[in-house]
Amino acid sequence: DSYNAKIFASSSSASLLKSKSHLLTGRYRIFELLPLDFQEYLLFKNINVSKANRNLLKTYFHEYLTTGGMPEFVLTGDLDYLTTLVENIIMKDIAVVHKIKEVQALEDMFVLLMERSGKRLSINKMAKLLRISADTVRRFMSYFLDTYIIYKIPQCGKTNQRILSPSKVYSSDIGIRSAYTGKRDYGSLFENYIFLKIKHKQVCYVYSDGVEIDFMTADKILLEAKYHDEQLSDKQKKLFDKTNAKQKFIIRNYEDLENLQKYIAKF
Repeated sequence: DSYNAKIFASSSSASLLKSKSHLLTGRYRIFELLPLDFQEYLLFKNINVSKANRNLLKTYFHEYLTTGGMPEFVLTGDLDYLTTLVENIIMKDIAVVHKIKEVQALEDMFVLLMERSGKRLSINKMAKLLRISADTVRRFMSYFLDTYIIYKIPQCGKTNQRILSPSKVYSSDIGIRSAYTGKRDYGSLFENYIFLKIKHKQVCYVYSDGVEIDFMTADKILLEAKYHDEQLSDKQKKLFDKTNAKQKFIIRNYEDLENLQKYIAKF
């Protein structure tokens, strides 16, 4: 308070930062640093793609979807680094801080969250699969959210719908997700990456009669991720067409995502 100075504290232990924040009331701001996006990934890899060879972006982007954006992993490709990072977060930032005895259940839940990333999650179903109580699942979920290793989005609708309906969960890094689920389901990885690019837009998902559209932003931009040439089903197209939105996008590749970002940047 006596000097014109700024202090920057860097840590993966977000839960500790939050638990101590009351000691700095009115004196702190938390800046969340996301993993590298695709353009930053290219910079780290010293990859320059000329306009004449722009088709190479498809190949590099396909690789990025499984590599993700953790800088150390991008530079070294050391898979043990990613798994050790997650294990440290689970053990040090969650289990130790919150004095959790069911560590195996905590680890199993994280793997389950990675496998179900982008899907609607039922707390009760997860509790049955993990053989723990629904309250424990909710508690574990809050710990994962506090460490920023996962994010969740609600169903669009009125307050009761948003609170009572299942949430969708996404990984903070698609490389971490691939490390735990294997290099498969590129469409789901693509959806996860789109979420990371638009999460600042206060996102929810649209759901009606068993049909889902991936994202709706707070300013009414409707988005569906369909990697490469995947098409909307008839029911999805009907819901997509009838949903009230300021603008609608079907994102099939990196170029579509670039166009979306240019649109968002205008407003």
